[in-house]
This record gives sequence, C-alpha cells and structure tokens, in this order.
Amino acid sequence: MRISAILLVTALLTTPPELVAQGRTHTVIVVGLGGEERYRQSFHEEASQMYTALIERHGLPVDNITYLGERVDLAPDMISMRSTRANVLEVLGQIAGTADPLDRLFVVLIGHGTIGREEPQFNLPGPDLLPSDIQQALTAFPTQTLALVHTGSASGGFIAPLSGPNRILVAATRNERQLNATEFGQFFAAAIAGEDADLDKDERVSLLEAFLFTRREVERLYENQNELLTENAVLDDNGDGSPSHDAGLTGADGPLAATFQLGGISGTAGQVPDDPELARLYRERNEIQALIDGVRARRSTMTEDEYLDAVEPFLIELALKNREIRALEGAPR
Repeated sequence: MRISAILLVTALLTTPPELVAQGRTHTVIVVGLGGEERYRQSFHEEASQMYTALIERHGLPVDNITYLGERVDLAPDMISMRSTRANVLEVLGQIAGTADPLDRLFVVLIGHGTIGREEPQFNLPGPDLLPSDIQQALTAFPTQTLALVHTGSASGGFIAPLSGPNRILVAATRNERQLNATEFGQFFAAAIAGEDADLDKDERVSLLEAFLFTRREVERLYENQNELLTENAVLDDNGDGSPSHDAGLTGADGPLAATFQLGGISGTAGQVPDDPELARLYRERNEIQALIDGVRARRSTMTEDEYLDAVEPFLIELALKNREIRALEGAPR
C-alpha cells in the first residue's frame, strides 16, 4: 500500500507537458576557471549541453538563458560575457529588474571550488564568487523560487549560507572539505539533456529527478572504477541548511525540488498570485505544507513506519492540490 501511495504522489507531482506555466524561468549558467585544458573543455561541453537542451528539449526561450564562460571566443553564439564576479552579479541584477513575482531563477555553477579564509569560493577569472555575494544578489528576488546547482568541488559549503524559504540548493559535495575534482557536472548535464533522468516517464525532468539520476551515476562510476567515493551529492529545499544525501519525496528534502520542472512551474509556498481562485489554492497548499512540516518536526520521535504513515496522507493531499494549481495556471485566461 505504501509503495502505491508513493507512486501516486510521484505521478501527481508532475505536470502534463501541454500545461504552460505563468512564471518564466531565468537561467544563468556560469563556467569558472578550468585551470587545465581538459577541464576547460569538459566544463564547456557540460554547459553547452545544458544550454542546448534547455532550449530544444525543455522549451525555454533563448533570451531567458545566459551563459557566462571563461572564454567568450570559445562559443560566441552561446557565451554572452566572461564569467567574472562583476558580470555574474550584473546579470543577476538585470534579471531581478525584469522578473515577475512568479518567475523562477535557475543558476548552475560549473567549475572548481576552494576553501577560502572565511567562506568557500567558486573560482572565476579575477575575484572568486562567494556565497555572501550570491546571498546579497538574491535579496532582489523576494518571491521568486531559486534553484542553484553547484557542480564543483567544495560546493557543499555554499548550502548553509544560502539556505532559506523558496530555495532549492544542490551541491556535488557534502561540504567544503571535499576538494577533489568532481564528476557531478557531466551527469547533471546528461540528466537535463537526455531521457534517462525522467524517472516517472512523463517526458519532463524535475530537479529532484535530475539530482537522483546524477547521484546514482556518480556513485556507479566510482564503483566501476573501483575508487573511493570522494564526492557525496546533497540537496536542501526545506530551508534548514542541513542538506540530505538521501533526498526524496518523503524525506526532509526533496518535495519542493520535485515540483521544479525544467521549463515548468514552481511549488514555492511564498508566492501569491493575483487571481483570487489561485490565491485560495495557494493558501490551502500552504496549510497542507504546514501540516507536513509539523510531522517532520516530530520525526525523531517516530519509527520510520510511523513517520511514513503520518506524512503520506498529507503528501498525497499536497500533490492533489498542486495538480489543481497547475490545471488552473495552465488554463486559458
């Protein structure tokens, strides 16, 4: 019975391809310093694979995707500017100036990370990018959903400083101390570009599906090469700053990421639409989410079966409410 319920939740949390979201998705792909030619090439391949797939597979307008790279001349038809800290912050500021309240921001960082004196760093030409830089830029996005995916080393150090409501954070490493070059980026790019990450076979990919696929493929690669796993991917989407390696629909982290369909709508609780009927549905969804949060707060006092028995009805109710919202948002006005 429990397996059937979880499968039902999975099915209901997806959005039919024909429904069109109200909000736009603004994507920023940032490729940092390669250091060596092999990394420069692989980072660009990952970024260009994502860039093309977001347009051709997921239907995002090319004007809504910005690719910042170490070298513009590598692909001037894709790369709009060099990936300096100033340019990254400038692009985020420009998006904030045009973004509507129901829009979404999808940021992908591809490159190397290091440990700084006070903060982890994402290595860029010139000054590196810090979590505090991103946090400052995100103050201009008070209602929009943020999804940030950091595919590089030391990426786990970006999660706690950036965690908060309406934010989905994915990192290739558990913390900033995992400093080896990562394999996460190549498989995350494959998740966006291919069909294998579409776990429920609805012809769409959510960030949760992309995370689960990428985590599995990274672990399989290390196992096949008989090497010690030096990167442990994590996801945080409940705002507590404690990411989960075992994210999923019934875990502490994962439900919001499951609603972030590439090119689709967001499950952000803080967004309030102007339409009165949608506003009512959003309020009802917030109430259900509060009940789920209440169960999660008591999780340490429950067995796994008790927790699942308590949370499953609310997850199904939440999925059904999301289905109502998507149907109304996709209906002609």
